[in-house]
Amino acid sequence: MIKISTGPRRKYPMKQSSNSYIPALAYRWLTRFYDPVVRVTTREATFKEALLRHASIQGGHRILDLGCGTGTLAVLVKRAHRDAEVFGLDADPEALNLARTKLEEADIEMQLDRGLASALPYADESFDRTLSSLFFHHLSSELKLEAMREALRVLRPGGEFHIADWGKPTGSVMRLAFVVVQFLD
Repeated sequence: MIKISTGPRRKYPMKQSSNSYIPALAYRWLTRFYDPVVRVTTREATFKEALLRHASIQGGHRILDLGCGTGTLAVLVKRAHRDAEVFGLDADPEALNLARTKLEEADIEMQLDRGLASALPYADESFDRTLSSLFFHHLSSELKLEAMREALRVLRPGGEFHIADWGKPTGSVMRLAFVVVQFLD
């Protein structure tokens, strides 16, 4: 997990981007299987709960779930912090439809927006926390930097950016296991 805190403010202009996206399991028709695949191949509940603990969300915070996908993390945030204002952003309309269904089933209201992490549709200093889970590994190095700049741009002074994602596998067993995850992802 990575935590980035905002220090002295450096303004980054809101960026326009024409970059497209690749669905989480590479093909749109596989999107409906994303949640079961993640449940089987990761310790999702463990690392997402750790991400929330590290984020130290307070009452009244505005939270952005960057690359929210099917909304699992956003739902966890809202369940744990009913008084937080939560926004989810993703480029994938199919994933956002699954997120909307998840929100309806959980009787949770929040704003879901379609957009790219490299061109966030939010004003400067809009959020207290930006969270991201299993998203950044989908981006090229250049897009990672653009997305991080945008995430920092929308954070308020003293805001924090927390990321949980894959790291480089260590050891031959982990490398072999990761080949399976890469195939599925």
